[in-house]
Amino acid sequence: MPRILKRLLALLCLPGAWASWLTLPLIATILISVVWAKMGMNTLIGWEGQVPVLGRALTVNSLYDMQWYIFALLVLFGGIWALRDDRHVSVDFLSLMMSPRQRLWVRMIGDLIFLLPFCAIIAWYGFAFAEVAFRTAEGSTQGGLNARWLIKAMLPLSFALLGLMGILRALGTAIQLARGDLSEDIQ
Repeated sequence: MPRILKRLLALLCLPGAWASWLTLPLIATILISVVWAKMGMNTLIGWEGQVPVLGRALTVNSLYDMQWYIFALLVLFGGIWALRDDRHVSVDFLSLMMSPRQRLWVRMIGDLIFLLPFCAIIAWYGFAFAEVAFRTAEGSTQGGLNARWLIKAMLPLSFALLGLMGILRALGTAIQLARGDLSEDIQ
């Protein structure tokens, strides 16, 4: 695969690498929310006036919302990284029966026929999904986080990046096949 494509693929993996650092705050929010809930308390910190995203207080429910926001970011952006490194789900018993050339063809066709349309559909409808949440100022009704559109906007963004990953990977695979390079490593 050409060096420029490898660099572009690495660039697309940056959000996943950054999101991976959110594992530490995820663990912290889980521990704090468990301890606070066990103590029978709900509000960690309160303040006067509205703060964007948090509202009037940081509560156990805010921490629960943060947990699923962080988990969503890990899954959405980590999936891009997993695809680049071939750490996604595959049907190995079929793959093992194929030659390297056949595996490359399956990868390229799979990226163009299956991955790309799926990503386009999710990005298209995900944008509308996030837009409605933004227009209606959707937030938690249980005292959690207020700006739900922020996490919903990550859905079309991550799938657009995943689709771009599929296009670049298919292009790189086509170049490999044309050159007769049968190595399956794209890193």
